[in-house]
Amino acid sequence: MADITHARTQYGLLEGRVVDGVHAFLGVPYAASLRPGRRFALPQEPESWHGIRPALTHGPVCPQRPTYGPVGHGATSALNAGEDCLTLNIRTHDMQGKAPVLVWVHGGGYALGSANETVLQSGAFAASGIVEVTLNYRLGALGFLHLDDAPDNRGLLDIIRALQWVRDNIAGFGGDPARVTLAGRSAGGFAVATLMAMPEARGLFSRALIQSGATPAVLPVHCAQRTTERFLSCLGARASALETTDITHILNAQKQICDESYNSHDWQRDGSVTVVGIPFQPVIDPHTLPCHPEQAATQGRVAPVPVMIGTTSAEYLTHSRMHPHLDYQDLVPLLDPRVRPLGTSGKTMVERYRQALPEHSPTGLWRAIAGDLVFQNPTTRYASLLCQTQPVYKYLYGDILPDETGAAHGAELAEVWWREGLRVQNLPQRYHGLNAVSARQVHEIWRSFIADPAPTLPHGAHWSPYTRAERTVLSISGDVIGQNADPFATREDLWHP
Repeated sequence: MADITHARTQYGLLEGRVVDGVHAFLGVPYAASLRPGRRFALPQEPESWHGIRPALTHGPVCPQRPTYGPVGHGATSALNAGEDCLTLNIRTHDMQGKAPVLVWVHGGGYALGSANETVLQSGAFAASGIVEVTLNYRLGALGFLHLDDAPDNRGLLDIIRALQWVRDNIAGFGGDPARVTLAGRSAGGFAVATLMAMPEARGLFSRALIQSGATPAVLPVHCAQRTTERFLSCLGARASALETTDITHILNAQKQICDESYNSHDWQRDGSVTVVGIPFQPVIDPHTLPCHPEQAATQGRVAPVPVMIGTTSAEYLTHSRMHPHLDYQDLVPLLDPRVRPLGTSGKTMVERYRQALPEHSPTGLWRAIAGDLVFQNPTTRYASLLCQTQPVYKYLYGDILPDETGAAHGAELAEVWWREGLRVQNLPQRYHGLNAVSARQVHEIWRSFIADPAPTLPHGAHWSPYTRAERTVLSISGDVIGQNADPFATREDLWHP
């Protein structure tokens, strides 16, 4: 039977459980209740309580509907959902310590997923001496729909509120508020990269870990306005009625817009939404996000913290299941609306990639071009910009295999969250083949970046920072780890005039 444990916060006393030596506090509110009338409001401090508040079960996840093809359907949470979702889960090994802290932002295309998923519940980092925090935040229209009478980027403002909660309360869980690593994968990685450029987030984290994310998912206002117009038209309601509209109707309209944008790219209709294909994204806003993260990095206006950033070797492998039987003539119309916002054409990019990758099949070329567009190129660009002002450690997970068939998007997640005794049968099917030797090494690399002054590799090897002169990446291929020239760096050159 699990032991009971307690922690004191600024707002009251929490009751958690000790499981396998890890103190767990679940469903802890980091912001005020999103009661009726506050659906689109700024997140506020949580209310205090009297007595002992149970923190024994997860809070609700943000309401959502499956969308975004095979990847999105796999990321959709089936757990208990509700709008009052601004909670976090905390796990720690030593309540009296002063350990480094990991704050994890889940992925899901800014419309799906949650902090409560099984793969994030292992307590792996807590078992490794790190206080781990996973958080839920507003997704889709609730978090990112551009509205004239509501703050923009509400989902990211939720994350900032969670970071403020961590700053003010994590010492009560044995954490050091001066050593917080903000980390995330996929849309969580997009969020971390974007938060680095948000003035209100400055000083709330001391390291950033961007995992299969980076900078492509930020919209100019005029493109965000297009999404709003489409959403309201689909909903059949005015913006002024959204606070009282039934959440089911909002989710149905949200799914229709997401499916439409992801399955049928239309540059004239959607603008730069087509690059990633997700309509609900952060927006450039003078109050919260004054400029694009890459522009902020160029101007030296990002959080000046060490950064770990990387991708898998075949980011678009699972995405490609949407079009399993492509011919070369299919590629131009499929890719043209995706690359138009970058000032090029599908015809140009297909020609360049066919010449650069002559052994690739049509499907392999689609994986390469779309994967570079959304994941590899933004990661390379952001790393190249950031490394001029702060330490950057770049990695590549998985083998480079023919036709872009290496490690798929998200393949590393269970290894990152691996711990001794992990019951892989409790994880989603795609993680059942977990290699314990590789997982032990991957988790140790992530742990070292979070906890050590200078990250080291298994067996004590030095991890060389990424620089413009020496574009070296840490290659992780099963249990083989080495430092090599970045294999995707030259592919970014294909996008230049």
